[in-house]
Amino acid sequence: MVVMETITFVFFDISSDRIRDKVGEVCKDFGLVRFQYSGFIGRLNKNMRESLYIKLLDIIDENEAKVVIQTVCEKCFENALIIGEFKTDNEIPEIEVKGVWDLPYNYPVIEE
Repeated sequence: MVVMETITFVFFDISSDRIRDKVGEVCKDFGLVRFQYSGFIGRLNKNMRESLYIKLLDIIDENEAKVVIQTVCEKCFENALIIGEFKTDNEIPEIEVKGVWDLPYNYPVIEE
């Protein structure tokens, strides 16, 4: 079985310096690199994204923080329109993409 890593962005809006620092450290622990003050990027597989989500839930209170963990396919990332220099401390490691694109989570179906 091939474990597929996908480009993953983590964005957050956290007013508490203490919690924001902890969230940043957890992102770094998962190998993500900071590219904006409240934004990280890296390659994670589905299990790693879910583990990151659980760790961040342990740190934050929903009322004091907003966090988005979002995957982006290779083609979408290549087609991004970027203004300014998009720079990270480390380059995003290259991976060989195999298999079918898999959504990271089962999104709920909203019935009207």
